[in-house]
Amino acid sequence: MSWFRVIISVAFQSIRKLKSDYRTWICATLVLIFIHSYTKGLTALCVYTGTKCSPWIFPFLYMQYYTKLLFFFPLVLIFSNAPFVDDNQLYVIARSGRIKWCIGQLIYILTVSALYFIFIIIFSVLLNIKCIEFSNDWGKILKTMASTDAGNQFSIGFYPDRKVIDLFTPEQAMWFTFLNSWLSGILLGLSSFLFNMAFKGSGPFAASFLLVFSAAAAKNLPVIKYSPVSWSTLNYIHIAKNDFFPEYSYVKSTYIMLITFLCIIILVAFRKFNVDNKK
Repeated sequence: MSWFRVIISVAFQSIRKLKSDYRTWICATLVLIFIHSYTKGLTALCVYTGTKCSPWIFPFLYMQYYTKLLFFFPLVLIFSNAPFVDDNQLYVIARSGRIKWCIGQLIYILTVSALYFIFIIIFSVLLNIKCIEFSNDWGKILKTMASTDAGNQFSIGFYPDRKVIDLFTPEQAMWFTFLNSWLSGILLGLSSFLFNMAFKGSGPFAASFLLVFSAAAAKNLPVIKYSPVSWSTLNYIHIAKNDFFPEYSYVKSTYIMLITFLCIIILVAFRKFNVDNKK
């Protein structure tokens, strides 16, 4: 039990530091700008049709490769200083022990990735609250955008996928998009952690490579199978008969294997990691 308390204390100490980290505020501002930029036309469309929009915007918000780059980039910035070693953390490492401290930081990455996408979900609704009507159905607006070019006409920057609307309930689409986005964010954080340990400053480049690779894969669809960040949205997972995207069982098992592998490598490598030279 003492192990558990130490690990959780390490994780929450790092989480508490977020509010005083300039990266947090920069990233929050960027995300709010992106959400506003890609959803600001919703109000005009709702006024034109006389119908309010359902709150299920998140599953479609960054389906396009370029919006995915934008929405995941702030998370790369948040994790850019992994393994998060500073003068105070040197003292914490000495008190808690290397392995417990490292596990605490891994839990921190898991938690921050989840909080990041919860933030996007909440503000995709709050920034459009004037034209939102809470319903357990997809609603007329999203269905119309999925079947027509109404989104383009009103300069709306996200595009609902008809297959997702037809095959998933809003709750299912929200859950699977959040889950896969969360796992993709964890992969970015772990990649930054591992590469920064090997070569100081290389972590953000490694995470950015995974992100940019998802954009390249969107233009070469057979490569989607090797692009975990691409699977963060349902339009790149096999959900209909005539697509060639990876099955969800493959996606789920690959996420689990990659995250487990990276965690093990990080824990092994951190035992001999020179924290004094990596602050």
